[in-house]
Amino acid sequence: MKLILQVIAWILLPLIATFISCKKEKSCKDCKEHNKPPIAVAGSDRVITLPADSALLDGSASSDPDGTISEWLWKKITGPASFNIANTSAPKTVVKNLGVGTYQFELKVTDNGGLSAVDTVQITVQIGVTDSSQANLPPVATAGANQNITAFANSCITGNTPSVKLNGSSSYDPDGIITSYQWTKISGPSYYTIASPNAAQTDVNDLIEGTYQFELKIIDNGGLSGRDTVQIAVTAQPSLNCDNSARPVINARLVPIGTLSELRSYVSVASAGNKILFAGGMVREIPGSTLNIYSSRVDIYDIGTQTWSTAELSLARFDMATVAIGNKIFFGGGENGDGSYCSDVVDIYDASMNQWSVASLSEPRNGATAAAVGTKVFFAGGCAHSKSADIYDLATNRWSSAALSQGRNYPIAITANDKIYFAGGEWFAGPGNYGPSDRIDVYDNLSDTWSVCNLAEPKLFFAGIAAGRKLIWAGGSNSTGPSDLVEITDLNTGSKTICHLSSPAGFYTNAGQTPVIKNNKIVFKVAPDKFDIYDLATNSWSIGLLPIKIAQASLISVNDVIYIAGGFVDGVQSSQIWKLEF
Repeated sequence: MKLILQVIAWILLPLIATFISCKKEKSCKDCKEHNKPPIAVAGSDRVITLPADSALLDGSASSDPDGTISEWLWKKITGPASFNIANTSAPKTVVKNLGVGTYQFELKVTDNGGLSAVDTVQITVQIGVTDSSQANLPPVATAGANQNITAFANSCITGNTPSVKLNGSSSYDPDGIITSYQWTKISGPSYYTIASPNAAQTDVNDLIEGTYQFELKIIDNGGLSGRDTVQIAVTAQPSLNCDNSARPVINARLVPIGTLSELRSYVSVASAGNKILFAGGMVREIPGSTLNIYSSRVDIYDIGTQTWSTAELSLARFDMATVAIGNKIFFGGGENGDGSYCSDVVDIYDASMNQWSVASLSEPRNGATAAAVGTKVFFAGGCAHSKSADIYDLATNRWSSAALSQGRNYPIAITANDKIYFAGGEWFAGPGNYGPSDRIDVYDNLSDTWSVCNLAEPKLFFAGIAAGRKLIWAGGSNSTGPSDLVEITDLNTGSKTICHLSSPAGFYTNAGQTPVIKNNKIVFKVAPDKFDIYDLATNSWSIGLLPIKIAQASLISVNDVIYIAGGFVDGVQSSQIWKLEF
């Protein structure tokens, strides 16, 4: 069987026993704030005149805001070949045997938590002269003091990205004038915007969490240059923790309302108009085999008349990226049974006309995600860890494309605030190097722009939902195994709260295993016979118990009614459809 089904089995099936036996609630009493980076101070730039050929390197003003500095390291980064640092690992040391020219020495300090910072000092060695016209002295660059800032609001949510001002106006030339300034980033996250890179002072916008190093290079009217660096550390706002203890237990009821026209699991499900569609899925699964049987069947339930009808997809498959917009439902890509696994087919159902049409994606995709905003439908990621996104605009009936910042399989896409959040998934870092991602790519429909931020932890096969002015990511599998972490972000303020499911849980969104809402309560199905309930009004949690065990079923909520369809009931494949009541 394809790698993804093995991954699913690893996440979902071993958890059944864990879910049944695990009753201990998680606590955040041992949670710690992020370690803050140290601040390196290499001292003031200076000029010495031969025959003096030594200078003091003094980094003793370096500090750590939340710990101690455990290591100093001096090294020369530019300048003449002649030099000798007496002790490269001391806070203070002497550099000797200096020759004529301009040296740059870098100090790297490391704190007791393993984080580091660097700063540079410039030492200019000149020949003693009485006539200043005989020797041009290099300019002295001053990039300003290091800065620590806090991202008080999640820029993904509020649109207000952290920014700082870089100030090199204290730079000077001892015997002339500065003719040019140039700011560049030399280390740190890849997301930033320098507003005016050739100005003495400039704003740097669109920063994300991490530590940046910016270098200022200045040139004087004699053609000589000077450099200095400044460190900008961006830390995230500390997350609040919710109380996960003493959750009440509720006995749920399952009310049969009908059956699918064939036994199926992993069914894709969506609703438009007054109709619910249960599409595709797997009729038979043989672990480790390519002989799985996929379905093209679509069962259509009319909520108004409470009647059923059937249709067929143009290609039998499962793992389709599914999204509804207006009166239309799109079933994009998926895994088919012809051995190629990835499909580029898009089946489109118009609920108002009860008609079907077919389109094609720009590349085959399974493990993709789909979402809609405004008049646009997006299909992103999938198959060979694709970075691309196909975009269909209903207003113009045209397709276009865009690119995520990171190629991923099985990202999760959620729409809120006229934005789509493409979060997490599996990313490919190189041959044999796969892992969960914490990346969130954000598309803003109003400005037609993209930005980037991060999940609280890297994860794949997790749940995502926007409700009650909150954006919620839950469960999945992180870099160490199954996760119970729930990340709740306030859409008004960007503030973040960390909660936990009652037990670790994986979610297969393209197979209908998603969180659903009933009476302002979000349901996360975390085990065959158990689901967690998060009350949006009271910010409280409870646990629901099912009378039977249902696995690999699909869930959807329409008009405050939760439907559960297909899957396996007590280990036997089922066609039953229930209403979930609690």
